[in-house]
Amino acid sequence: MWAGELRAGEQCSLINGMTEVDPLIESLYRWSDVSGVLLMGIIGGTIARKRGYDIIGFFFIAMFSSLGGGMVRDVLINRGTVAAMSEPEYLYLAFTGALIARFVYFKGKTWDYIQAHGDAVVSGLWAGTGAVKAITYGLPPIPCIMMGVFTATGGSMIRDIAMGREPAVFGDNQPTVIPAIACAVIVLVGNHFDMLAVGMIVGPLVSIFLALLGIWAGWRVPANQEWAPINDTAAQVKALAKKAENKSRAVGRKLEPHRVRSWRHRQMEEALQRRIEKQVRSGKRRQDAAEEASEFLQSFESDVDQLSSVSAESEDMDFGVDFSGDSYEAEEQTSSEESQRLLDTILEDDKLTDELIDRLMDRYQSRD
Repeated sequence: MWAGELRAGEQCSLINGMTEVDPLIESLYRWSDVSGVLLMGIIGGTIARKRGYDIIGFFFIAMFSSLGGGMVRDVLINRGTVAAMSEPEYLYLAFTGALIARFVYFKGKTWDYIQAHGDAVVSGLWAGTGAVKAITYGLPPIPCIMMGVFTATGGSMIRDIAMGREPAVFGDNQPTVIPAIACAVIVLVGNHFDMLAVGMIVGPLVSIFLALLGIWAGWRVPANQEWAPINDTAAQVKALAKKAENKSRAVGRKLEPHRVRSWRHRQMEEALQRRIEKQVRSGKRRQDAAEEASEFLQSFESDVDQLSSVSAESEDMDFGVDFSGDSYEAEEQTSSEESQRLLDTILEDDKLTDELIDRLMDRYQSRD
């Protein structure tokens, strides 16, 4: 933690020409660090009690809670001895917290309030500590931010994993990583402008404020697995394109020349008249054949009017894109324009038209 870090970094005359930190700030960090280790040891011991652990479990959970983040940070930086090992008083404080939690049962709303707010304060201070140590050893900005986050939240992650739980920072939880990031960034900005002391004060204060605000306002980091903006945007674009396509088809139907419709109607009437004559020659009454042909023609013209409109059901299909470039749904639809051209081609030939009429009449009668 802080004293061990300063020893490894030759006090506050930091390696890369950083300005010397005011002794008052150093003292504040030192005492807040000591208090934080003790408090987190008590919190870890209280959690061990709730899980039904024995005294060994108290010691380990208290150690993970209070020292785990700093240990992870120091191992990743890989410069010198881990602070918790070079300064054994930190272990003594963590174990003292475990013993306090073992002999005093902390519970109730008051303790929950102290635990939540104390954790927010300690995490903010430790995020600043981790960022300063990373800066001391000349790490780039992103690793400096990571070290601040690991110092603030690493202990709780190790504790949760040791107890067989999913780390709280991974789920739908109150924001703890975001305040730590804010603290580390402010410390980095302060160091960049040769105002490290200001960053070491403002950074933890901002982090503590954000964490407390998250507690008071009930903020949660969103974890909606259905949220996929690229897919949503693609689906919206597809829906708009489909609406535009249907609208253009409707306009096209309105603008279709009247003579084309009339020609189709005449071709069908002539084909039906040939069918009527054929049926009369085969012995059927002309009136019955004419009525049957008239009913069929009305039904057929209604179907032709709908021929060019594609079913709107496809507009509601889910649409997604994978990163290989393939769509989840690949559906080929027959073009209405091609259907109309095919119909016109058939109607131009009397023999084909008669065959079409025969088949459609058979289907029409079977449908009835």
